Amino acid sequence: MNRAVYAVMGTVLFAALIITTAAFESVLLDRDVISEPDAGTLLGPAMFAAAVLIVLLALLRSAAVADAVEGGAPVMRGAFPAQPADDPARRAGARPSLDPDDEFRPGHAPLLPTALATTVLVYLGMLLVGSVWYGLVRDELVSTALFAGRYALSPLVLGSALWAGLVVAGTIAISRVEPRT
Repeated sequence: MNRAVYAVMGTVLFAALIITTAAFESVLLDRDVISEPDAGTLLGPAMFAAAVLIVLLALLRSAAVADAVEGGAPVMRGAFPAQPADDPARRAGARPSLDPDDEFRPGHAPLLPTALATTVLVYLGMLLVGSVWYGLVRDELVSTALFAGRYALSPLVLGSALWAGLVVAGTIAISRVEPRT
């Protein structure tokens, strides 16, 4: 199966997990996930959309890096008028080869750094989107900092960041396994 399919499947899993986490948080703690009454109805979905986009881009990047290292990256030249088709001889001289047996290049996309970076980016991305959105709704700069401080340790943001790291690590690990034929 193509690694991009794994990336999309991992992203859908992440979206389902953060929606489920938000629902359980709301039911078990008996409070709204975003407790500000003047935040509006789109603040939570905007934070979720930012997190899902970060996970999708991290997984697609990891898939592209792994395909490039293994030499299986799709090449599409000449598809646009500004992108002329060129011959492989000229392209080989301008670009270093990605030999999977090269001892200085990893044989696959790095698992742990990608998962940790995605965890941090989801955490910061959700806080940034939420605080900027709330600051714009309230028309006060101080509301931005207060929202970020209030939700920095919330189960919503921490749970989403944790799920992001686990899903990215799991998806990258699963995409490395060669299927039996």
